Amino acid sequence: MWITLVLIAAVIGFSHSLPAPVPSLHYETGVTYKYKYQFTILLNEDSNITSRIASVGRNVGYQVSSEFLLSPIWQNSENSKEKLLKLELLKPTLLVSSTMHSTEGVNRHWSKLDNLSYPPIYIHWNDGIVRKVYVLPDSQDMINIKKGIASLLQLRMVDANVKELDVSGICDVRYKSHGTTIKKSKSNCHRSHSHKNNLGTKQLLTPTVKATSDMIINLSPQDSIIQTISGREEVRMTLNLWKQAAVFVKSKLHLNFIEHYASHSTLNGKNIGAILKSIAEEMGSKLKAESLEAVTDKNICVNCKPIRELIHEYGANLFPEYLGELKSAGGFLKFLDSFRRASKKELLMIFKETDRRILTQLLDVLAAAHTNEALDVAFELIDFESKDIGIAERFLLSLATSPNPTESTVSKTMKLLSRNVKNEKLKATILISLSSLTRTYCTSNATNVKSLIVQNVNQIFVRGLQECKHLGCIINHLLALRNIALPQNLPILVEYVKQGGISGLMALEAMQDIGEQHFTQDIKQVLFRVYNHFWPHQESAACVLAAELLMKSNPTTETIGEIIASLSNQDQPEIKTLVLRKLYNLMQESSSIRSCVTDLLRNTTFWNYLNLAQNGSSSSVINELQATQDANVTYGINVEMRPTGMLKRTSFDLNLLGDNENAHLMSMSLFVEGFGLTDEEQKENPQEHSAGMQLSVLGVHLRPYIFFTGTGELMGLIWSGAGNHPNPAVQANFLIIDQSHSVVLQNGINVDLNLKGALSADVSGSVDVSMWNKNAHAVVKNKGALLVNGFCRVDTSFVESHVDFAMGGNSVLDMFVNLDFAKSPMAICLQVEQPSFIFRHNVRKTETIPGSKHLIKTLKRRSMFFPGKSFNLFKKNSDSCKEMLRPKKKKSFW
Repeated sequence: MWITLVLIAAVIGFSHSLPAPVPSLHYETGVTYKYKYQFTILLNEDSNITSRIASVGRNVGYQVSSEFLLSPIWQNSENSKEKLLKLELLKPTLLVSSTMHSTEGVNRHWSKLDNLSYPPIYIHWNDGIVRKVYVLPDSQDMINIKKGIASLLQLRMVDANVKELDVSGICDVRYKSHGTTIKKSKSNCHRSHSHKNNLGTKQLLTPTVKATSDMIINLSPQDSIIQTISGREEVRMTLNLWKQAAVFVKSKLHLNFIEHYASHSTLNGKNIGAILKSIAEEMGSKLKAESLEAVTDKNICVNCKPIRELIHEYGANLFPEYLGELKSAGGFLKFLDSFRRASKKELLMIFKETDRRILTQLLDVLAAAHTNEALDVAFELIDFESKDIGIAERFLLSLATSPNPTESTVSKTMKLLSRNVKNEKLKATILISLSSLTRTYCTSNATNVKSLIVQNVNQIFVRGLQECKHLGCIINHLLALRNIALPQNLPILVEYVKQGGISGLMALEAMQDIGEQHFTQDIKQVLFRVYNHFWPHQESAACVLAAELLMKSNPTTETIGEIIASLSNQDQPEIKTLVLRKLYNLMQESSSIRSCVTDLLRNTTFWNYLNLAQNGSSSSVINELQATQDANVTYGINVEMRPTGMLKRTSFDLNLLGDNENAHLMSMSLFVEGFGLTDEEQKENPQEHSAGMQLSVLGVHLRPYIFFTGTGELMGLIWSGAGNHPNPAVQANFLIIDQSHSVVLQNGINVDLNLKGALSADVSGSVDVSMWNKNAHAVVKNKGALLVNGFCRVDTSFVESHVDFAMGGNSVLDMFVNLDFAKSPMAICLQVEQPSFIFRHNVRKTETIPGSKHLIKTLKRRSMFFPGKSFNLFKKNSDSCKEMLRPKKKKSFW
């Protein structure tokens, strides 16, 4: 008896150790299964959107409901799990709310669905995997919806993490099985190569697009078919720059088994090809084989109008007097999509017939469009051999800032080098535009760096630099190497750094743009030698920059300690003062540097009066210009003075900070040479009197703009009064954000997400010099407008739902430089002011049913007021301004 009990226990234990039988999805051939299917789509812009389906009446959205029949009409005689399923929709209906604020839920509404015929779709199904679908002529929207239902039949019965192709594309799919209940989650879906999701390169100027999809499938225990499916999806696009600007789509779907509808005849055949042929003959129409992925129209352009109509409506917005305002930025974006779709012939005709006042602004649109047709038209219209190079340079600058250049864009721009361009300044701008485009092309995809076209472009720059015979040529090619910013050019740049002079400074700036993460120990040793004047003829600005790069390139305690210890040498007080200020700025930005310096200053070798009490007049400050919860705009001012009290170099930088990213907006640098030199300096390194400005816009470093060279040109400028009136430095509309994304929901409906941003800029400067009063007053006016448009569209042939937002504002930033050289040392006062401005964020929701009067439309307006301000730069500047700007008492004649 004991033996019997032991044997029984062993058998029971063994049976428990066996894996539970895996359920298998099974649809019996010859039986028709009837299901009820519905999905709901809801659009909103508020992250606090309710998930209740009843709220569809309060937001833009709709519901589609239908029954369908599923009939296995063929089974492989050698593999019972391989079948051909016939799927027939039974009169789908559209349900919408009657008004935006309806509380009565959704109601049936007429739509084009009511007039459609519903040919069946055939599904090649093998053990829970859909191999192909075969469709008859039908509207693409309905085919996609049927593909969505077919995707529901794609199911694995075991826990697994796999890649699957379904209606949304190739997705990462996770299955979690518990008996007859299966949870299916999808993520990271990628569309086929025919549709490219473009999300740009700069995170702050891109959206975060997140898509989630979860379904719970319950199988019938009796006959192993799908009993119910409940699914939830969400697609959200959030602008990283301003996270309040968000749009998203929520979707729910429900599938319920109703009954075994009826029996039907089956088809006999050895293979599926023969079966499909017989079906096609019976239907009198050819069956088209397609993958399960939805097909969407990639050339769709919602609300695109003919260009002539756009010029009539928005052409006035592009008048030159509106540059730097929202009006100009808005008009620029209105034209963009239509220019991208236009033919070369149409574009040429527009430029022949349009008001001349807006032609230059339309060239900005051509540069932003950068299609093959747009570039061909621009290169045909612009006279690159004209003495007036303003239009050509403006177009090349707009092209250089393109956020998403293609290989074709780079190639067409490279061909400009083969033209007979005689103007050296224009040649330099072509090099700058080509190098900037190549850099952006590389950052968009890391593999592009090794592409043939990138290497060819870089070789042109390197070879041109080696063949240069004069300083101007060297500077132009160093600027190109700075803009392209390829690490492979570091050895070449290091050699120019060693030579010193202005070319050495520019080579060092090019190394800065390549990035400190690429610096080897040998390069750091070169930087130390530049800082310590190991080679002669090093620019003072190069010494400061070398120290700054050393402090940024993951420095050791010894490196920081050596730099602090060197500050006790007062041979060059202005350089040491600037280096100390740079160190203070880095301590604010980096906790590791702050910790390192704090540890060093516990030692009196470093913490002493000689090191930390610098008496130079130079300074460097970084402060916030505007701050939001998601990003900050900072300004930096660097002022380098000569020991004689004369201004040598000053720069003003604007940067966008957020999420550990620093995006460059604009830099303006003013430099003065030959003035304020001591007799000893003049003997060692004689310099001609000159002054100029260098601009960088959206990361593109432009060629230097020289005001005058030599005393003769200076006096001519003073006596003619040419500098008293504002002279434009940069005037253009720039496309700074250009992203698109497409997501197909589980129900087969496509969600189009689009984000475009434009910057309209007008930067001008003027200078008034009085030889009688021995003073000078310069004004630089930075006028700009930013406009970002975001679109979320869920359009079909039977219902259209949109959520669009627009955010932006105008702003002005004025910089004043006052010089008083009536006494020694010379006095200087820098002032930066920003008037009040309003930032607006508007959201529009729209829903229409084509062919009916149904319309839901709402507009929500928000605005933020930013009061005007003037900026406290640094103490010595404030003291100087108080002295210079203090009202002087009038002296009596007697």
